[in-house]
Amino acid sequence: MQILSMLVLMIVTLFTTPADAYEVWLADQSDTGKESGGYLHIYDGAQLAADPSGAKPTVTMDLSGDVNKLCEEATKKPVRQPHMLFFTKDQSHVILSFLSGHVLFMDAATKKPEACLSMGKNVHAAWPTPDQKMAIAANMADKKFIRIWTDYKDHKFTFDESKDVMALGPMESPERPDNAPVCPITEVSSKFAFITLRGGGLIVTDVTETPMKVLATLDNKQVHPAGCGGIQVGNTMYINSGGGWPADKFPAAASLAYDVYAVSLGNLPKSVDVKLITSRDGKTADSHGMAAVGSYVWSGDRAGNNIEVIDSAGNTSVGTIDLAGKVSDDPAPDLMDTAPDGSYVFVALRGPSPLTGNDKAVNNAVGSTPGVGVVKVTGGGKGGELIGVARVSNMKDGKETADPHGIAVRK
Repeated sequence: MQILSMLVLMIVTLFTTPADAYEVWLADQSDTGKESGGYLHIYDGAQLAADPSGAKPTVTMDLSGDVNKLCEEATKKPVRQPHMLFFTKDQSHVILSFLSGHVLFMDAATKKPEACLSMGKNVHAAWPTPDQKMAIAANMADKKFIRIWTDYKDHKFTFDESKDVMALGPMESPERPDNAPVCPITEVSSKFAFITLRGGGLIVTDVTETPMKVLATLDNKQVHPAGCGGIQVGNTMYINSGGGWPADKFPAAASLAYDVYAVSLGNLPKSVDVKLITSRDGKTADSHGMAAVGSYVWSGDRAGNNIEVIDSAGNTSVGTIDLAGKVSDDPAPDLMDTAPDGSYVFVALRGPSPLTGNDKAVNNAVGSTPGVGVVKVTGGGKGGELIGVARVSNMKDGKETADPHGIAVRK
């Protein structure tokens, strides 16, 4: 009888857990402890797509608990403001970066943290290379680019301060006046890293050499300031320039900007060919967040509440998806990721009290519906419609402090 019950349970599980099931992970930067913590919300992707407003997280993790304990023991300082997250290619692990300077490695299936490293004063993003041998991190405050060696099987994550850290400050010039790294990313071979800079320009490195080798540097006229988007489609890497940096605090960075560039990968490492393919100069626009949707590239405009659609076949803009309307009057779209079958795009929507990336003169990152925006894809990626929002909340003294930013789909 016991064996029969086990067989029935196995059959039920098989038919209720489809092979194409997926999760959507969302990081909320708002504090959950005393100047520490944050939330990690995990949704069932199919439930989220089917009923966005009714979907509830299957897991909500308060990062001021066990994660903070692990990180404090390892680094002697608390974690704060979970900013970005990425999954390894095999989906076994997630890398979560904190503006407190921490990089957290977590088993994606068990949701258990495995290691916590300190990158210094902060870390804006930590990207896992597709070969799963490294993670590359951007320490903006110290203007350092850092390579972390990753052994997921044996749970070992290390870096050597003398060999794996590239100081970018000494490379500044009038054409690259602020080399604080924003968002690093590699192409599919895991060899070449593209590092966007707060003051504009681009640094391309070979991360497989020791010490890491600079292959090319572009100036802030070729690539405008403060990009935080990177996605490869075919043999082209798409990057952007953005904003949200107050001009009085970071005069070298554009307060608001929107540009998308196509970087051809065919001539690497001999040369780096960059082409500006779309721009919104003179408009209140803030390019932030990109996703590949079929053969199209989606580029979010956080200030304009829309997504521009770019056809990668000709590198031309083919339309705009307006997000503001009956579902949300001010969604403030940020980072985004695509469902495994390409039928939905999930977008982190900012809150009324954004902790990062906001210029108070224009409130480009202020949103009214913090949570996950669910966009139904149409035309194979050529269009879409915001069909609902899974709201998140973190009320303090009657004030909504929830501020989603990092988002990723676990396939």
